Amino acid sequence: MPIRDRAVRSIRRNPRRRLALVTPWPPDQSGVAQYSRRLAGALGRQVEVDVVVDGSLADREGPLDPGVRLISTSTFAASRSRHPHDRVLYCMGNSHFHRHVYELLRERPGAVLLHDVQLTGFYGYYAGVERPQDPLAALVERVRRQYGARIPHDELGTAPLDAERRVALGIYLTEEVQRHAELLLVHSRAARALLEADGRGIETRPPISVMPFALPAAHAGEPRWPAAGAPVVVHLGALSEDKNLAVLIRAFARFSAGRPAARLVIAGPVEHSERARWQRFAADQAPNAVVEIPGRVDDHDYQALLMRADLAVQLRSVSNGEASAATGDCLAAGLPTIVTDLGWSAELPADAVALTPAGVSPEHLAELMSELTADAGRRAGLRDGALALARRSSFEHVATEFIAALAL
Repeated sequence: MPIRDRAVRSIRRNPRRRLALVTPWPPDQSGVAQYSRRLAGALGRQVEVDVVVDGSLADREGPLDPGVRLISTSTFAASRSRHPHDRVLYCMGNSHFHRHVYELLRERPGAVLLHDVQLTGFYGYYAGVERPQDPLAALVERVRRQYGARIPHDELGTAPLDAERRVALGIYLTEEVQRHAELLLVHSRAARALLEADGRGIETRPPISVMPFALPAAHAGEPRWPAAGAPVVVHLGALSEDKNLAVLIRAFARFSAGRPAARLVIAGPVEHSERARWQRFAADQAPNAVVEIPGRVDDHDYQALLMRADLAVQLRSVSNGEASAATGDCLAAGLPTIVTDLGWSAELPADAVALTPAGVSPEHLAELMSELTADAGRRAGLRDGALALARRSSFEHVATEFIAALAL
């Protein structure tokens, strides 16, 4: 047989494997969308990736990385019989951006990457799709079906439960997703434990694997030491009650008492009314401190904050096992970062972050901020540990682990 013919036959026998990645995608204002875009690019260097998106393809951001293309939900449905994918990976989270992920998973089982193991926010939204005339009743019925009488009827029937109460009652609403999954992937041992507890009623449970959370490429510049009396402290990511912003603002008021030029910048997506509320809170609780709450900032200003900051504080009052992309950005920038000893953050290497207990007081947080600002040796150690973690957890390395977990 001629050499050329043998080569062609070899290529046909060994085509690149095909993965369908069902996920939110930019410009969706979703951390999962941004993460999936980076992950798809890394996966596309090893397999062919069809990203399944909701709505018009023309509305989606490009250009795409080599080996990656966007397809519609209808094309994905047709591919099952015409050109089936070797594996399907659903990226599920806790917002309305995951509607098509959820609906397609119910039709076609596959592996599921759960960015959140608390899905009450998604189901609260979806209750409005199922029963627009009475979404609360639809949500309550779903909770009752999974958790039965152990949920106080009056408490659940009058209003949605807050985050801490849901955690206390063990309400995560993951059972349906678990029933349709062939394999579950999460980013922490804490998330795996929550899934196992929430899926106790499932007779045949899918295996659960812990995957590393990919971090951006390490990109720190020269070591940064705080200017005398003028450190810049940042909190990045969506603003919400469970980020302990009240504790941070009160702690910064104490921290800045002897540093009048110190600045706290709290930057991230937030509703206008919520931003105004936090600004009023800062004016009341830290009247002599410089606290800036700009809301969402563009990519240029976000990167500038990472490079200018001397310290990051990324707290949580409760954990649903989810990883924090904002914390990952801080670590990849070599920025000394304080995190709560809870969930995914608690599992980060001890040399990469400074841990503080859940429920930390403003006084103790202010003390830790002062210690890190003053201790050049510890700051250097945290910088080196964070950058080493970012190199070990690059999207390229994590993509290889996904390929192995999915047996592609």
